[in-house]
Amino acid sequence: MAKKKKLVAGIDVGTTKICSTCARTENHKIEILGTGWAPSRGLKKGIVVNLSETVESIRASLEEAEKQSQMVIESAYVSVGGAYIRGINCTGETEVHGKNGEITRDDVNRAVTAATSLDVGEDYQVIHVLTRDFNVDGHDGVVDPLGMNGRHLSVSMHLVLNASAVVHNIVNAINKAGVLVNAVVMQQLASAEAVLSSDEKELGTVLVDIGGGTTDIAVYNQGSIWHSVVLPLGGDLITKDIAIGLKAPLEEAEQLKRSAGSVFPESVPAEELIEVSEVGSGSRRTLSRRRLCQIIQARCDEIIKAVETTIRQVGVQKELVTGVVLTGGGSLLDGMADRTEQMLGMSVRVGYPVNVLSHDHSAFHPAYSTSLGLLKYTQNVASPVVAKPVAMLGTRSRDTRVRVRNWLLEKMG
Repeated sequence: MAKKKKLVAGIDVGTTKICSTCARTENHKIEILGTGWAPSRGLKKGIVVNLSETVESIRASLEEAEKQSQMVIESAYVSVGGAYIRGINCTGETEVHGKNGEITRDDVNRAVTAATSLDVGEDYQVIHVLTRDFNVDGHDGVVDPLGMNGRHLSVSMHLVLNASAVVHNIVNAINKAGVLVNAVVMQQLASAEAVLSSDEKELGTVLVDIGGGTTDIAVYNQGSIWHSVVLPLGGDLITKDIAIGLKAPLEEAEQLKRSAGSVFPESVPAEELIEVSEVGSGSRRTLSRRRLCQIIQARCDEIIKAVETTIRQVGVQKELVTGVVLTGGGSLLDGMADRTEQMLGMSVRVGYPVNVLSHDHSAFHPAYSTSLGLLKYTQNVASPVVAKPVAMLGTRSRDTRVRVRNWLLEKMG
């Protein structure tokens, strides 16, 4: 029997951009109906610092997605990130109470409750409860213990926390833009759904999502997420370094990073020059392109070293059989993948949203990985090894009715 078609939407609230996507899903197939992109204003490192500017950026992104799809987005899954994200590994155990030692749902629930009975304080809230694996009578690596026989059951879990104020402010901004929040999803968890294969998750991979304000890391092994970390380093720091080093306006520094930047300054001829405006006066100057690339390399090396330190601290070097997958807008900086492979000594590839889109789609780009991954995530939330969604957040804004009315009027002519 065919499943009913379902409309879903995802909103990636990033430091440099807001990406909105809406789609129709049926039998695990995703049909993208519309995408919207808008510059992100009012956020720093994933944290709302100006509510009104954030709301306007979200609205602009929503309007573009709605125009393409010819539908009104009323609710969505929303990404959250930022420096306040915390990943915690924990375990819980229980004696099996089922008849004849058969493990029941009650046994699993007791083990999970034991693992998650943590006092996170008033300032933080748990946004994901992720199952790593189960252990039955000393045998680990069990994915689903229901129906198995044993006397002792334990579970290893990964909890993701975020500052309550950070989550509430993002939810508030989405609500004020006229959309309900179905659930909040950690950015790298969503990105992984878009770019990682099941084999990569099983054999061991580290996902590195390089955004504007932060670099988000997720380590996968044995089919599930084992560690998550957020580094307060991202593409915006590279842009700022260029602006300071070349005394250029920030907007021009960003353009130079994209058009003339490289992580390998030694590959740039010494005589190659670029034109740069001087901040303040606007006068044009001629500078060495190699100097630009030296500035870029210094900050990129810092990001890669921070990734290396994280991998070493969690002790998973030997488990990363399939290496590193870079995604996010920063992954496309010229030479970034090669430099990461060179410094880490393991295979590196750039992650595109292959699990959601075809190569010829306009949104087939690492910068859309989180937003598109949110749509893929919605298909998995019922699974016991994937994050449990929080209850629908926020109240419906009057702005939704206004957008519906305007959309209908536009359709009528």
